[in-house]
Amino acid sequence: MKQIDPAIKKETVYIALVVLILSALMESVYLIIGRWDLSVLFGNLLGASAGILNFFFMGLGLQKALGKDSKQAKTTVSFSHTMRYLMMAAVIVVASLAEPIGLIPAIISLVFPTVGIFMRTFMIKKAGKEEVEE
Repeated sequence: MKQIDPAIKKETVYIALVVLILSALMESVYLIIGRWDLSVLFGNLLGASAGILNFFFMGLGLQKALGKDSKQAKTTVSFSHTMRYLMMAAVIVVASLAEPIGLIPAIISLVFPTVGIFMRTFMIKKAGKEEVEE
C-alpha cells in the first residue's frame, strides 16, 4: 500500500478541527436552549466521526485514482463515492434506530465537513485575490 499523501493528512486535520469547533458550537446551542442530553452528544460523535472519515476516504480514493488511465480512474473514484455514500446511509440508519443516538445531531454533524470545505475554498480564493492585489 502506498503512503498517505501529506496533503490528505493536512486537509483531514483541518477538517477535523473545523468539525470539532462546529460540534462544540452545536453542543453549546443545545445546552443554551435546554435541549441537551446524551443523545445529542452521541449523535454528534457519530456524525462528526463519519464525516471526517468520509472526507479522509475521499482523499484516499482520489490518491488511488491518480496515475491510472482515465477509465480506471473513473471506476476507482466511482467505487469510492458509492462506498462512502453507503457509509453515510449506514450512519443515518444507526442514528435513527439506536436509542441513545440523536438523529438530528448526527445529520447536522455530517454536514460540518462540507462547511469546512467551503470555508477552506473561500480562504484560498481570498488569499489568491490578496496576492494579485499586491
